Amino acid sequence: MRAQTRGSMGMNETDMSALRFLLAAHRKGKILRQRDFAEELCISNASVSALIDRLCRDGYADRVVHPADRRSVGIVPTEYSDTEVRGTLHKMHERMIEAAGTLSESERLATAKFLNVMIRSVQITDEPGHSALRDSTMPQSTASSRQGHGT
Repeated sequence: MRAQTRGSMGMNETDMSALRFLLAAHRKGKILRQRDFAEELCISNASVSALIDRLCRDGYADRVVHPADRRSVGIVPTEYSDTEVRGTLHKMHERMIEAAGTLSESERLATAKFLNVMIRSVQITDEPGHSALRDSTMPQSTASSRQGHGT
């Protein structure tokens, strides 16, 4: 989904991550500085400058005087960026809901079970004798009773 969204918006992974970070901060009422992007994305100051230049050039962000420190530059999303991301994701979400709607209830349950087993199979655990696959494939009541009986 992220690759398709990035492609439709003409962005690379770092740009898309920066835009998501910017929009999330904006929803919380926070105005970011370039250093916030550097910390969040673990990139250098020079890379952040180029990144912000691209976001501004492509209409996704604007540089503003930071309200808390007038000597500092804040980065804010444009209305276009919010509309573009929501529009792209909305279409994708509609297609996903439509695809899920083609499945019967038993197919959805089987799919959910499969996905949960796959997620657990790649999770790392340090518990001796723990089997993510065994614990995720048995019914919850059985898994709970086994754990309580030490088997």
